[in-house]
Amino acid sequence: MRARRSAHLPRSPGALLETGTGRHVRALRTDGELDADRLAAAVRTVAAAPPFAGFAPDLRRHDAGALGPGDPAASCVALLRAERDRPADHDGGAPIRFHWVPLAARRHVLGLVAPRDALDARSLYAALGAVLQAYFGRFRPAAYRDPTELAGFEPVGTPTAEAARRRWWTREFPRYATPVRGPRTGPRRVGTARLRIDARRWAALTGGSGPLGTNGPLAVVALLAWCLRAQGRPASSGFACDFDLRDYHALGQVLGPLTDRLAFRVDVDGLRSPAFSDVMRRTQTGFLDAVVHYLPYPRLLDHGLRTGALHPPHTAALWDVTVHFCRNPPRSARTRNERAPAGGLSIELFREAELLGADGQFGAVPTDGVLLDVHVGELDDDMVLVLDYVRPDLAEAAVDQLLDRLRQLIDQIGADPAAPLPDLSQR
Repeated sequence: MRARRSAHLPRSPGALLETGTGRHVRALRTDGELDADRLAAAVRTVAAAPPFAGFAPDLRRHDAGALGPGDPAASCVALLRAERDRPADHDGGAPIRFHWVPLAARRHVLGLVAPRDALDARSLYAALGAVLQAYFGRFRPAAYRDPTELAGFEPVGTPTAEAARRRWWTREFPRYATPVRGPRTGPRRVGTARLRIDARRWAALTGGSGPLGTNGPLAVVALLAWCLRAQGRPASSGFACDFDLRDYHALGQVLGPLTDRLAFRVDVDGLRSPAFSDVMRRTQTGFLDAVVHYLPYPRLLDHGLRTGALHPPHTAALWDVTVHFCRNPPRSARTRNERAPAGGLSIELFREAELLGADGQFGAVPTDGVLLDVHVGELDDDMVLVLDYVRPDLAEAAVDQLLDRLRQLIDQIGADPAAPLPDLSQR
């Protein structure tokens, strides 16, 4: 779609509650014989390819002895998070860098740290995969589209199409329930909570039908919509999520910040003892309405401010819960019920869920009105919800209550997906 030229793609706002560096990290774990020099050569091969411009050409190697006592994997998580949080100039002008950490004689971790405004989560996974392709001699740069080809890409289309979408949003804004908040007191900081969901219950959550079929992150939005309603959140409430422009516009395999923020409304008003599938359909309907009327997030904010629906500086107050996810994310072999070939190199995601979240670090607290920021990540065979929340706007007791209600809801859905959902406000 090139109907109208644009100076650049809409920049992804990234995780709202990340630390001040604005970088994120993902990693793979390998089990088996791995040659570090050959891996370093693979990194140089990938970094030299035009689609990977900006990547550091060398592999930063870490000494296993520096991990310290205790669980090597936990120490590696701490190391990679520390690399993520270092000052931007720490790597001498190379903000996108691969890291190699040996955990044991035949177990290693390959991590990638990058700025969010340079690579989104899907790009991180693609780049990690490219290095392993190069390691085995199967890397093909031509399979990755050159991002410079998209310099004139316009994600909306003609001015007429954009005007129609703005008119739709003018009618849609008043349908969002305005959140009720008390006065802000004391310093605002970020806390992190986690909820682990075993594989069987996750399958029950994501095995439903609807216009989008299986979609884990939207299932999380549906869970939150029902649980937060019980905690006094309005029944027609706004959410935001990551929106992958690659799939929406069939852009192919391209690296960059090609994820925008999509705001949408989940209306659970009038539902009485619904099944989870009923809440899921309401969630999918709100999401699809926003997809059809998509405006790049900066333009959506501009339109909201111009019409008086949004107010600075809390421009995201109408959708104060955000769920981040990677469209079609990779999954470990265990999650796919696969086994590594005998004698081969086993490749798994490395503690994805533990590399997410602020975990109490005092980073940049959002000022746009978002209070709850949720990531979905894998850990072993299970999935984990990582909830970053702004304190004291959201009290720790309120988050604990939300976690309890989520557990209760997930347990019931896992036992009987068709059963009516409980009225959590009575508990």
